[in-house]
Amino acid sequence: MNFNFLRVVVLPILCFGLSFQCIQNKDDLFYSAFEANQKTFETYAMKNSACGKEKLPGRLFISRVKIDDLKLCFRAIELIDCITWNTEGYIPDTCKVIGTSLR
Repeated sequence: MNFNFLRVVVLPILCFGLSFQCIQNKDDLFYSAFEANQKTFETYAMKNSACGKEKLPGRLFISRVKIDDLKLCFRAIELIDCITWNTEGYIPDTCKVIGTSLR
């Protein structure tokens, strides 16, 4: 086979076909409301245990939540010092602005 044919015709077709294999299922980007609430309560429980406080999450999720948004919230909770955590009504800003999808 001609090398030029491989480079000009076969390679682009192969790359184009493989690009469809990389498309991610959008459902993989979200937690269900149940999963999001469960993980939020787990994160709060760990922080409460470390800081000696019985704080509850500021909201419950009723629809699916982006995984990356929730992970950002959890990271903010991990990084908060106990004095700030024990402040009444404190919720990290990244947790307040979690966008949900009502799809």
